[in-house]
Amino acid sequence: MRRILAVMLCFTSLTVLLSSCGGSRKLSGFVPFTRDLKQKLEKENIDLKQVQFYVDQKLILNRNLGNQKVVVNSGVVRLENGKYINEVIIPTLTPGLCNAVEGDKLMISFEQGNNDLAFGPGSGYSFNQYVLYGTEWKDGTTLVTYDSNKYRARCGSCSDIASATLVIKKSVLDKMERKSRTLKGRTVGK
Repeated sequence: MRRILAVMLCFTSLTVLLSSCGGSRKLSGFVPFTRDLKQKLEKENIDLKQVQFYVDQKLILNRNLGNQKVVVNSGVVRLENGKYINEVIIPTLTPGLCNAVEGDKLMISFEQGNNDLAFGPGSGYSFNQYVLYGTEWKDGTTLVTYDSNKYRARCGSCSDIASATLVIKKSVLDKMERKSRTLKGRTVGK
């Protein structure tokens, strides 16, 4: 009996270990977009509008349409508790483009239209990483303007939308790295 219990415990531990490594492998080719990286790109005269951005978590935007049907440009409409809900889902690693830079804030678009989401340096533990900006933070969600409407944004794969960050492919960063060498100099004679 002990042997069976030990084998089951081992199998469970191995399953948990392998499943937790699966997500990190998916993001292994990406690096967080940070304030430092933004400054480095600007120093190299790289236009941020030419950089391919991604979001590292699944984002879900919801807005309540009430009981009446309303014309919806983005997302899908579903009936929930007798009310129509407009839902826009931005999956993990969805590519986005920077449409504007406003100081430290980047306006990122994941589809055509008037639907930029603001990202900028966070606070606390994420003060250097670019996170989603919003208003009226509540229970790990925030209000954002998307497609000229107010949506409540939440993270579909984490407990707090504040932990969703912008990332770029590591290959973009590798292309920026310069090769350098230090010269020993020259002396007269010998």
